[in-house]
Amino acid sequence: MIHLVFHISQLKPYTEDYTPVFDTLPVLTDLDAANTTPREIIDRRMVKKGNIAVPQVKLTWVGLPDTAATWEDYYVVENRFPEAAAWGQAATQAGGDVTPGDHH
Repeated sequence: MIHLVFHISQLKPYTEDYTPVFDTLPVLTDLDAANTTPREIIDRRMVKKGNIAVPQVKLTWVGLPDTAATWEDYYVVENRFPEAAAWGQAATQAGGDVTPGDHH
């Protein structure tokens, strides 16, 4: 009879995996076809592209469910949708700008 022999260094501790399993894949939204604009920035991150770090924002979109939120390059969507509601989040309640610099 053959017995499998292995060294203790080959053992790994057991860790439970609580990763959710979905029976359907999320639906990807074609933003060009949806004719929408950014509604709200819900998260931010920096992504390295080549030798530079690019700021990205996770956006919800006007007229689409929150599950259709997407990660986008910040400067790309800000230039494409300059009047979008999402960029107004940095305004004060009095309507002023909160960017540093000119303090009158």
